[in-house]
Amino acid sequence: MPLASAYPKSISGILLAAGLSTRMGAPKQLLPFGESTIVETVVDSMLAASFDEVILVLGHRASAIEKQLGTRLLKTVFNPDYRDGMLTSAQAGIRARKENGAFALMLVDQPLITPNLINQVIEAYQQTEKGIAVPSYNYKRGHPVIFNQKYASDILALDTESDGVRTLLKKYSDDIHYVTVDTDRVLRDIDYREDYERALKET
Repeated sequence: MPLASAYPKSISGILLAAGLSTRMGAPKQLLPFGESTIVETVVDSMLAASFDEVILVLGHRASAIEKQLGTRLLKTVFNPDYRDGMLTSAQAGIRARKENGAFALMLVDQPLITPNLINQVIEAYQQTEKGIAVPSYNYKRGHPVIFNQKYASDILALDTESDGVRTLLKKYSDDIHYVTVDTDRVLRDIDYREDYERALKET
């Protein structure tokens, strides 16, 4: 039995939810979605998946989002540099892990990603010898993206002038395990009002 299967790798789920939602014109984290809000939907999916912990990175409207989430069992981190872009939030989440295990990056504007989809990527990561696992639909990369701990220092060393985490996907392309999924939900995010309205029809 391979070591990876005998000893499943622990994974922290990091949700990037600090953005300004400038293209939406309103904080998309707090938009109604199903029976709750977008941020609650994504957090609940992550809590229902096989993560060892869930870390929520906040910035814009942090107190309102925290209040909306109530007493859910997750770690909340405030990113004071959230206006400098998503990379700063990824770095804040990586620093906040309780232990130096693997970590998955997820985006708050992807509420259609289900716990089953998350677990499909987690299970594939735990079984592969590769250091990065990425869901793929029609040869397009989606989320969540799972990184081995060895890549934490690379991400923490990036600056805001870089291409962010995508830099690693290019640099270490031979260490990526692509997880083929049968839905475009791993690709779809909500940037504009029409994206939101289309996603609402699938709740």
